[in-house]
Amino acid sequence: MDSSKKGGGILMLVVVLGLITFVCALLLGVVNGVTKDKIEQNGIETRNAAMSEIIPDAEFSDVEVPADFASPEDKNQPVVSGVYKATLDGADAGYCVEVNPKGFGGALKMIVGINADGTVAGIKVTEASETPGLGAKSQSDKNWIAQFAGQPADGSLAVTKDGGTINAITGATITSRAVTLGVNTAANCVASLG
Repeated sequence: MDSSKKGGGILMLVVVLGLITFVCALLLGVVNGVTKDKIEQNGIETRNAAMSEIIPDAEFSDVEVPADFASPEDKNQPVVSGVYKATLDGADAGYCVEVNPKGFGGALKMIVGINADGTVAGIKVTEASETPGLGAKSQSDKNWIAQFAGQPADGSLAVTKDGGTINAITGATITSRAVTLGVNTAANCVASLG
């Protein structure tokens, strides 16, 4: 076989692969552009529904996230992506904090409610990629989730394996610790607001 024909065939393959890659990237960009706003709107609706469930009938207003919590120096600390002041019948009802701890399967997104009296109003994990049947229970096991309500919001919660009062999900201690860390981070964030 002539080496010039062989080189031409390879060049043709490179051109065809390049065109296929370009078209695929273009299509992904178009799909992202079309769905980006809808995905963002769904996230806002999920967050608002969670906050309404945690502190019912309250009105929420955005509060600036303290810099130490929006971009923590310690990369093991969860990022706080939103703080919302809750007002009920004109009185301060507390705060809801959107926090993103790292679980076993990746980042979690959760809403933590802190009552004005310094207790945890409740929690809701709104996004997770945890193991089905184990860590995923952080989103669905109402009994496990309920144990956070009424706990002191002083940043000292821990799972029982670490000497605390929070019962870990069986087989999902890492996820349980991540959620507990998220609650503590939210409590510390609210405390820093004064």
